[in-house]
Amino acid sequence: MTGTEHLKQPRWSVGALAKVTGLTVRTLHHYDELGLLRPSERTHSGHRRYTEPDLRRLYQIRLLRRLGMSLEEIGEVLADPSHGPLREVLSGHLEQLDDQMWRLEALRRQTRGLLDQLDGPPQQDSGSLLSLLGCTGIFDEYLSEEQREFLDRQAEGLGEVGRKELDAEWPQVLAGIIAHYRADTPVDDREVQELGRRLAGVGRDFAGGDPAILRSMSTFFREHGHGVLRDVLPDQPLADLGDGLWDYVSRVHSAAR
Repeated sequence: MTGTEHLKQPRWSVGALAKVTGLTVRTLHHYDELGLLRPSERTHSGHRRYTEPDLRRLYQIRLLRRLGMSLEEIGEVLADPSHGPLREVLSGHLEQLDDQMWRLEALRRQTRGLLDQLDGPPQQDSGSLLSLLGCTGIFDEYLSEEQREFLDRQAEGLGEVGRKELDAEWPQVLAGIIAHYRADTPVDDREVQELGRRLAGVGRDFAGGDPAILRSMSTFFREHGHGVLRDVLPDQPLADLGDGLWDYVSRVHSAAR
């Protein structure tokens, strides 16, 4: 950019910037004092002048605030010129938003289904695992009509006791696998392998041993698993898991073969 072009770039006083962004002058002064958003230029009389790069930084600050970060945390993230921490934070929040969208879509489908059933015969709750997978509507998209009918029969065949046992088993198994994943326990560890066998057993009981449905479950968990985990393990911190958890589970199963 030439010197002339630089002079043609728009500038905003602190009052003008406050007006166009909806922030207060006091807030912008506070950001300046914290070193979070310092104006690129000042007039000879010392008045602040903000440039387009300043506006881009302000956009980042406001987005991160909307994501729940403190000003101190934002300052630390934006301090790295490589944008590595910022990229990591945004990727993590994007994953959370994807999971929230999954849950909202599942809830929407269930609500629609309930509305459709109001004039029909009452249906018995089939348990949390079956509700999360077989009745969310999202998992249905991974199945053929015949497979959906098969799962309905499988749920009936399990009975109430079987469903309760299934629903008690898989949160325990998932929590154990997550703990070993965080500890970087080798996949051929005896305890990890036992958890892997139990998880495979849950899948077989749910899917009736149907290999095609089991493959669909694997794909479903890779794409929507974090949303399911948040429903099943609401007290667990899960934001740090990333996609590596499902790779770990795959390696656990591979080591058992």
